[in-house]
Amino acid sequence: MSEIFLRKLANGTLAGATEEDQEALKRFKIGVAVRCEVKQVRNYEFLKKWFALVNFAFDQWSEFPMPEYKGETVQPNRDKFRRDVTILAGYSHPVVNVRGEVRVEADSISFANMSEDTFESLYSKTIDVILQKILYRKGYSEKQLRDLVEQTLAFS
Repeated sequence: MSEIFLRKLANGTLAGATEEDQEALKRFKIGVAVRCEVKQVRNYEFLKKWFALVNFAFDQWSEFPMPEYKGETVQPNRDKFRRDVTILAGYSHPVVNVRGEVRVEADSISFANMSEDTFESLYSKTIDVILQKILYRKGYSEKQLRDLVEQTLAFS
């Protein structure tokens, strides 16, 4: 299982911090014990802001017509989209598979692997990617996009 983030609720319980984290937790049956390492993350609110930005862009992109493969419409994938935006923002590394083919994979955005300064740069470049690759079709400005992210966070 990949890394997930939890937040402590007023009643003392822990819950998934994002939609993706909540989905990951659904894999466990109620009452099952799990092992985890607990660390308080730096600037968690900024991480939430980045996810709100990427999720908003995914929702906008998902409205575009999707290509077909072998007669079926390909369904958008939120996690793949997140990784692709990270790569387009310049945060990636090459890997090779057993056939000798090289491809690019997104860098990890976990706080253990990415410094606060690097993450701030990723956030800024993510805005650029989203405006240039997705929202240019809808005429969004950077200010409008930042305002929408803030509004989204205010409701969550």
